[in-house]
Amino acid sequence: MSGPGLNLPASDPRAVALRMVRPPAFFLLCVGVLAILFNTVGLILALLKVPSPFPPPPDQPPAVLEVTPALVLTILAGVTCGALSVWGAMSAMKLRGYGLATVGAIAAAFCLSPTACIGIPVTCWLLFILSRPEVRKSFEP
Repeated sequence: MSGPGLNLPASDPRAVALRMVRPPAFFLLCVGVLAILFNTVGLILALLKVPSPFPPPPDQPPAVLEVTPALVLTILAGVTCGALSVWGAMSAMKLRGYGLATVGAIAAAFCLSPTACIGIPVTCWLLFILSRPEVRKSFEP
């Protein structure tokens, strides 16, 4: 097999589990990277005081996102969830850290950005695969 993570020969007993884990783990990796990028770009746009691209209602000035402690905390939480998703995806692809792979999958559902729309199905898919006994046994302690 090629790609990120382990490259096991077909004779390895963990190869079957790796073939099941690799697709949802790859999508989890994509969701985590997108969450980090989305939240970073959001913070940069707020710091530069870029106005909203949507037209304002009549008789109102264009909306500009203000940097508040709540916004910074929300963005930090989104970046943290994205980083946990990336870390969990890499752990799943290496078949190491079953708990970290599970936490990474769950964190993708809580990314505070539009990536949660993609993260929730990927979370369900990866958790379903991780719950299989043959997959759980293939993870190194």
